[in-house]
Amino acid sequence: MFCANCGSKIPDGAHFCPDCGTAMDAAASAAAKAASATPLQSAAPAPAKAKMALWKKILIGVVVFIVGILAIGYFATSGLTEPVGRHLDALRAGNIEAAYAETSIAFQQSTSLEQYAAFIERYPALKNIADYSFSERSVENGIGTLKGKLTTTDGGVVPIEFKLVKENDQWKILGLSLGSG
Repeated sequence: MFCANCGSKIPDGAHFCPDCGTAMDAAASAAAKAASATPLQSAAPAPAKAKMALWKKILIGVVVFIVGILAIGYFATSGLTEPVGRHLDALRAGNIEAAYAETSIAFQQSTSLEQYAAFIERYPALKNIADYSFSERSVENGIGTLKGKLTTTDGGVVPIEFKLVKENDQWKILGLSLGSG
């Protein structure tokens, strides 16, 4: 039998381990006998974990990289939709002043509220908005671009594009065009 503490061989009937002095009571003696009966099992190393193939590691790394780039792009452009959403919701509600308030200083300097209201009147799709969605957004050289479509209350679909600029850490509408891809 073997000592449960140090693993040394213990002569039968011994009450103490000759190497470490651990007392051999009945439970320890039984454990030592069990250990001595199957010394190969207790000494066998744990099965090694299967290694992941190198190509799998590379594939996972590429996927994580792409997802990371997409997430960065999404968060970098996520603020573009907020002022445009407020602008379109105000137009849907018929509140031209609130929609105009979402435009940039440069827009307001070149287009008066009256000119803006006349523009909205010329394009009924801007007043009859049932829904809107955006499929593309980007920021380049400080100018944000948001492209999407308006769905009108009569079921029509109109492509729309917004240009935005940051003023006082907030995106503001610099311009909009209807019918662009």
